[in-house]
Amino acid sequence: MIARPLLAIALAATPLISLSEDILGHGEFRYRMVPHWGEAALAKLSIGNGHAMAVDGAGRIIFLTDDAKNNVIILSPGGELLESWTARMPGAHGLTLTVEQGQELLFITSTALHEVRKLTLKGEERLHVPWPEASKLYTKADEYKPSKVLLSDRGEFIVFDGYGKDYVHHFDASGKLLKSWGGNLGEGENQLAHFGPHGGAVDRRNPAKPVMLVCMSDKQEVKRFTLDGQFIDKFAMPGGNPRDAVIWNEFLFIPHLGDQWPKDKNAPGFISVLNANNQVISNIGGTAPEFGADGSLKPMQATRPSAFIHPHGMAVDALGNIYVAQFASKSAPVLKLERVR
Repeated sequence: MIARPLLAIALAATPLISLSEDILGHGEFRYRMVPHWGEAALAKLSIGNGHAMAVDGAGRIIFLTDDAKNNVIILSPGGELLESWTARMPGAHGLTLTVEQGQELLFITSTALHEVRKLTLKGEERLHVPWPEASKLYTKADEYKPSKVLLSDRGEFIVFDGYGKDYVHHFDASGKLLKSWGGNLGEGENQLAHFGPHGGAVDRRNPAKPVMLVCMSDKQEVKRFTLDGQFIDKFAMPGGNPRDAVIWNEFLFIPHLGDQWPKDKNAPGFISVLNANNQVISNIGGTAPEFGADGSLKPMQATRPSAFIHPHGMAVDALGNIYVAQFASKSAPVLKLERVR
């Protein structure tokens, strides 16, 4: 994410809960923070800000930072440092794990370099996708600040320009631009307001009807589109700031950078868990979900003192444990929460 004034200044005053004892969340999605997870490993590295997480096929934890000396840090589930390398990408922001012909690869976006790269888990480049000049929607590369890659079909992929002009660009497997939509294109809900398409996912919980989830962070809502960019519907996340979407089994996890953002940029944030009907059933580090008589979700907020300092991205392992990348949080840029059963 792009740094904003006043954010880092207030972080030192943000209190944390007693991490080893407090149970976070509700119902079947309750968690306990693992104290000091990864701290010793990260103390050896310069890391800048935490941005995104992934879990590879071997169960290793991949942590993306915007420090070009250590863009990719790979940790064991126990928090030990396994390896780190640079993608030579200041402003690294979005991380997406994909598998091609049995090989795991990483899509990484950079808001500073205005590009997307696809790399092996050792940092070897497989594809470089510069700004979409062919779209005719930009006058220069600096206007394009991609935030996240989503995986479509047949090796095709979708890039959100979440910090630039809010367009969504669809590329074929070779990186050729196929289509652009969002931003000021189309009418009504087919447009995406600024700062809009920050993160999201392709929701394949119904394999017959895959849906694109677009987290409209500052709009406190998640929009649903067909994979070719046609608006379907949306659901509100009042009091939140949905930054990304992670599908795990039939559930959807959404990290909120802050609660009441952007009105209150000092608010610490929380993580929502939604069921197959996209209804919030747990707020990890946040207030219990409540609904009005009409079924609408009431405003949510982080519990105080807070478990988080601006959770920006996250991943879930096979056991349901959560790994969180936090922005502008020097004391705790990465966290692990174990699921309580």
